[in-house]
Amino acid sequence: METINGAQAMAWGTIEAGVAVVTSYPGSPGTGTFNTLTETANEFGHQTEWCLNERIALDIAAGVSQGGKRALVCLKSVGMNVALDTLMVLNMTGVNAGLVILLGDDPGAWGSQNEQDTRFVAPMSEIPMLEPSTIQEGRQMIKWAFDYSETAETVVIVRITRSFATQEETVPPLSPPSQQPRRVPDREPLRWVAALAKTMTDHARLHQKLEQATTDFSRLPFNRISGDRSNHKGIIATGFAYTKLQEALAGDDSDPQILKLNALYPLPRDLLAQFLGQCQEILILEEVDPYLEDSVKAVGYDIGQTPKIYGKRTGDVNWVGELFRWHIQQSLAKFLPNFKPERVYLEQDWEQEKPFRKSYCAGCPYMEILTFFREEARKLGQNPFLTGDPGCVITAAKLLDAKLCMGSAIGVSSGHQKAEVSERSVAVFGDSAFYHGGLNALIHARTTSANLLTIILDNGGAVTTGCQPTPDQAETGVSISDLVQTCGVDQLWIIEEEDDEACMRAVFHQALSSNEGLYTIILRKKCHPV
Repeated sequence: METINGAQAMAWGTIEAGVAVVTSYPGSPGTGTFNTLTETANEFGHQTEWCLNERIALDIAAGVSQGGKRALVCLKSVGMNVALDTLMVLNMTGVNAGLVILLGDDPGAWGSQNEQDTRFVAPMSEIPMLEPSTIQEGRQMIKWAFDYSETAETVVIVRITRSFATQEETVPPLSPPSQQPRRVPDREPLRWVAALAKTMTDHARLHQKLEQATTDFSRLPFNRISGDRSNHKGIIATGFAYTKLQEALAGDDSDPQILKLNALYPLPRDLLAQFLGQCQEILILEEVDPYLEDSVKAVGYDIGQTPKIYGKRTGDVNWVGELFRWHIQQSLAKFLPNFKPERVYLEQDWEQEKPFRKSYCAGCPYMEILTFFREEARKLGQNPFLTGDPGCVITAAKLLDAKLCMGSAIGVSSGHQKAEVSERSVAVFGDSAFYHGGLNALIHARTTSANLLTIILDNGGAVTTGCQPTPDQAETGVSISDLVQTCGVDQLWIIEEEDDEACMRAVFHQALSSNEGLYTIILRKKCHPV
């Protein structure tokens, strides 16, 4: 037996499923699984590849699947937004070899710009989604997902959260297959072509797959009903919230019925009908939004089983941030008469429940650098609008005026200019963000003759997620400076690692004193951990 965390467990299950190719863009909580698969690639014969963005990662995985080998894509919540364009076509064409997406949501936004609940992607894309409750179950679930993906010829999404990824459990040793599964590529005409002529046919076939999945998921071993069947109070819990529920309930003798519901989409209609018929009142525990709460109500309405549902919409379950054990006990105290657990979880101890997140930000130079920039602007009587992208720039967030998402800084700054703001617009972003989405925006800025200063903070990789490399560091890569010059900026300044404060200030002063035009500063300063 070995002790591993949730991220490692998902990697082990992927290896045991015989994955051939794993793609990703840096973003926790999915990064831990990708890192484990990278570390084991030589030993087990699979390939791993960091990609410039999540859509490219999914595109590559789609091609691997069509070619007959199994593929995994690791991405986080906001990364699914980027991959969605490809996903909304893959749902229609289907897949050949197993294709699984490991989706990392971040309730509480411990390392994200939002805490979006990405479960809603499943019904929108009509793609199956599941979520494990325990570490060993996650390992088993992702193996099952690869098999089901091939059987149903569909992408399968497995959702995890940061707390799941960092939780540890003792599990049996890794047991890789003797060889990776391989399927013959399907060369049937139009099989992998998304075209108007076959959209209706593909969509009808997709609905047939979902109808079958609805039946299959009622027999899924990851879903189960437990507790006293004569107790008319029931609880539905999914994913890691179920594990927290078990810990919050420990020692209490209320013995409610509990539906462990790990099939998020499509919902197991027959199993839900059974549970709804056995209960008069049901408490639903989930993270973050009332996805299950609304979905269960819809199923109940359709089948004529409508017990009273308590959850986020009724104010009985916390709706903002991670659902901690103390939150769950507060809900249980209102729902279960004489609730008396053996351990009481307290709000003031919430940091003990907070998921671990390694910080890579010690020694970050960007707060100091942007302070210098602001100071030089003040000397010139300027107060520029500073817009940033996610990433290392967030360490200097209090010096920014705006920050939205990857690749947005240049567009937002251009918008400030179109709104005729009285100050200069400046877009600030990192090297990884430039490759992810900033390059397209810079081309657009040049094409539209934007009056804009862009600052690219080049610290040599995606540091906030673990120092993953960018193409600028690869022997066969394309440098940031070459790309910027190709975009035709009016002037490019490069501040090197060895350049001192006086040099930086001089460049800032010159750039801020320049006439209208498109200008770029590349600032090459690595982090120096302390």
